[in-house]
Amino acid sequence: MSIQTALNSAMETIPDCIAAGYIDMETGMLLGSSVSDPDCADSLDVLAVAVANLFQGRGVAAFEALLRQAGSVDEESAGFGEVAVFSKDRLNIFLRTKEYPDHVVCYICRNSANVGLALTKSHLSLGPVAAAV
Repeated sequence: MSIQTALNSAMETIPDCIAAGYIDMETGMLLGSSVSDPDCADSLDVLAVAVANLFQGRGVAAFEALLRQAGSVDEESAGFGEVAVFSKDRLNIFLRTKEYPDHVVCYICRNSANVGLALTKSHLSLGPVAAAV
């Protein structure tokens, strides 16, 4: 299965999902995408560049170091595995893949999405999407 097909399939199961992208944080490149709302295509390109800072920026690294010192996080952990960002009209879900720790799958949903269901369905899609790489 291609990455495009995997992202399309994931979008069909995630409620109110209007865009999906597969991002390599090392290069900041969008390796695959699927959009149902043409306005989101530009958003995915911008997100691809910003995602590395979201997961690996200085503030996040310092926060993770504090959690490790407190014993709350495993020393071998690659960092945050999931980040959900709420904006005025969107829910952005970012999931780091276990197979490729420098890769992130991004789903953009309308703010009308059921948050719990969107998070659950996005987690369920992570394996097939990562396997398509």
